[in-house]
Amino acid sequence: MAGNFWQSSHYLQWVLDKQDLMKERQKDLKFLTEEEYWKRNSAALYFMQQVIATATVYFKRFYARYSLKSIDPVLMAPTCVFLASKVEEFGVVSNTRLISAATSVCK
Repeated sequence: MAGNFWQSSHYLQWVLDKQDLMKERQKDLKFLTEEEYWKRNSAALYFMQQVIATATVYFKRFYARYSLKSIDPVLMAPTCVFLASKVEEFGVVSNTRLISAATSVCK
């Protein structure tokens, strides 16, 4: 992580101006109205928030009863996300995708 925000990859690659956003959004707006576009985004974000909230509850409940020494939190976090995705009927996350995402986060 860069010590200076203005030199960070977040600023250089992910802080987008309105023109960049509209350019990419035009592909979707050929098929959707602006309102439909935002409704679909909102629905997807809602499902993701549900899964994250459920995973957080599972994580906290587990460590309320057990020590951090019993299971490494780095292993428990993806397990909670996997279980939460099943419970919230978000669709099961494939094991390989979950493992690769967890691995990249831990690096």
